[in-house]
Amino acid sequence: MMKLALSEDQTILQDTLARLFREESTPGRVRAAESTGFDPALWAQLVEMGLIPMRAPEDRGGGGLSLLDALLAATESGRHVAAVPVAEAITASALLLRLDTPEPLRQRLAQGAVATLALAPVVEGQVQVVPAAAVADIIVMREGERVVALTRPTPAAKAPNSADSALAILDLSAAGAGERFVIGQGPAAADAHAAAVEEWKLLTAASLAGLAQRALELAAAYSVERVQFNKSIGAFQGIAHPLADSATEVDGANLLAWQAAWAIAEGRPDAGAAVAMAYWWAGQAAERATQRALRTFGGYGLSLEYDVQLYFRRAKLSALLAGDPAQLLDQVAARLWDDAPVPLPDAGDIGIDFGFGAKAEAYAAELRAFVEANMTPDVVKKKHHSTSGHHAGFHKKLAEAGHLFPDMAVGGQPGRDRYEVMAAAPLWEDLNWTRTPIAVTEFVAKMTEMWSTPEAKAEIMPRFISGDALGCLGFSEPASGSDVFAAKLGAVRDGDDWVVNGQKMFTTNAHNADYILLLARTDNSGKKHQGLTMFVCPLNVPGVDIHPVYTLQDERTNIVYFGDVRVPDRYRLGEIGDGARVMASALGIEHGGAGYHAAQTAMMKHAVAWARKPRNGVAPLADPALRRILARAAVNDAVAEVLCRRQIWAEAQGVHNPAYGPMAKLFTTETMYADGQAIVAAAAPWSLVRGLDHDLDMVEVTMRRALGMTVYGGTSEIHRSLIAEKTLGMPNSRS
Repeated sequence: MMKLALSEDQTILQDTLARLFREESTPGRVRAAESTGFDPALWAQLVEMGLIPMRAPEDRGGGGLSLLDALLAATESGRHVAAVPVAEAITASALLLRLDTPEPLRQRLAQGAVATLALAPVVEGQVQVVPAAAVADIIVMREGERVVALTRPTPAAKAPNSADSALAILDLSAAGAGERFVIGQGPAAADAHAAAVEEWKLLTAASLAGLAQRALELAAAYSVERVQFNKSIGAFQGIAHPLADSATEVDGANLLAWQAAWAIAEGRPDAGAAVAMAYWWAGQAAERATQRALRTFGGYGLSLEYDVQLYFRRAKLSALLAGDPAQLLDQVAARLWDDAPVPLPDAGDIGIDFGFGAKAEAYAAELRAFVEANMTPDVVKKKHHSTSGHHAGFHKKLAEAGHLFPDMAVGGQPGRDRYEVMAAAPLWEDLNWTRTPIAVTEFVAKMTEMWSTPEAKAEIMPRFISGDALGCLGFSEPASGSDVFAAKLGAVRDGDDWVVNGQKMFTTNAHNADYILLLARTDNSGKKHQGLTMFVCPLNVPGVDIHPVYTLQDERTNIVYFGDVRVPDRYRLGEIGDGARVMASALGIEHGGAGYHAAQTAMMKHAVAWARKPRNGVAPLADPALRRILARAAVNDAVAEVLCRRQIWAEAQGVHNPAYGPMAKLFTTETMYADGQAIVAAAAPWSLVRGLDHDLDMVEVTMRRALGMTVYGGTSEIHRSLIAEKTLGMPNSRS
């Protein structure tokens, strides 16, 4: 079952390393080490605490720690731009201790010798950039199927570079490069070196995430202190929103590295692709984050006296050490769609789990089997991604089978847990069949269960549960969208009734619904969030007039007019004037991206299916430009998935972080639209004509749907402001 919290031992390790790097890798120490790119005093402390051989087995002289433990170390070193080669030394030392390394070299490692890893195979007469080679005593490299430990009497000359890193340019095949020790030979040895390089990518990704996060913290703190035009600059959306985007991307980078470690530990077939994605994405996210952080400081950010430039320079170098990012996307594509083999390290017991669990997957399979067994011809004909796809008979069958609102306790039976519900969710997008009428009705049902009077509950809940009634939401108005507390629709008390006048906009499913969750203004004397009251109102009453509003997503929403509609007081939710509190619980249900992500994954499946089909004798997937577009989209889908799974895990475990939902929703919907747009453009002109290819049609319509998703439940701009405030501690930028 899903577990995204660190163990007690991992938390202790993380805290210990955070304290060490905070105290011993200060900006002053980092600057003092720039001439060599190496802090020998810090290195000695890492050796003393046994950090460097942490990934080698205990019986080979190592610490026997997991890949996730190493990621934690790399993250903390990145946060403090430590002038020591943590990623290189951990991976190279583990390889040396695992293979047949001579005892004198093992002893040198134990005494603090610096080992590093040549990332590329050695080619006769060719030079390569070797990270940390300017301070390394041992370089571990691959020559064909031989793994060689190269020792040098003195370190190589440091190559000038913008980050003042200890890298060197070497021809490792040259006779005078140093003394060679063959420590492994054959395919297994070559694979061990390749696996070490993959581990280096993951550790570097974690380091990039750590340094990017710290750069954003510096920028956010400065944005609070810096005043322009009589307010903190962090209150300006032009400052807050880019930093919020980066905070989201960097959280995604950290989670993606964790997810790759989990994929390796589980032996998943996509583990190799996950590593490539994690490194590429961390580089992209860190470069953007440090650039945005630096720009927050304005001209001061360009000054070498300010620390933020240290992070910018290190991010640029670490993101590019493995080569051209475009070629790294090619690697992602090859691993995803060409089944390119990838040797991977042993992850050990990492202690986290991104999976929903066997119980949840079993329920997902049960629901899929039920739906497929009941897909009669009339149901298939009705199936559509909009609310026009609602089939009353099938809706009733779902209710009878207990699948309508699976997480609600019905008839004495406990509800399914959050993992079961979310494991089953992709089914509907796979079928391109709306679940909106069900989801909206469940939303109304939960609010009714929580807040309604006993009389209303007795009337409404059995109808919802049995599948005999549907609901819709009456929050937005023509002049109040995301600002729901500005509602003007009025309700005036008249005896035991309320007389309602006004209108609600974008009331999706109102044309199918029997009840509407209605936010009304019952008192105009206070502030806008005061004097609001929530109702659950019948729609089949005099004075309600529903008009269709058709959208560019091939969907119908509605505008609902209320003219002297009489609503009995028994339909009130909560106390009079307590609508803001009731509404807050509603927004807590609605904000988040997990419900949208299945559409993004389905779009990717359709895009790849289209790209595999030959057109004029050639499959589009053979086009290098399209492969990169699809690879980028696949990475975005993976980042969205880990952000959404974190949201799901937090909800299931009662972990409260008000930014998790907005981050998941913002990233999922924005990248779904951007990637859909890019794929449609790359497929032009064929993508302009409907009916030529079903898969391409699905990409195109999902692109349009995604644009709407960036608005539903609060626009992306609202979510950016929330993220800036809740994650980075920046001022309110919503007013």
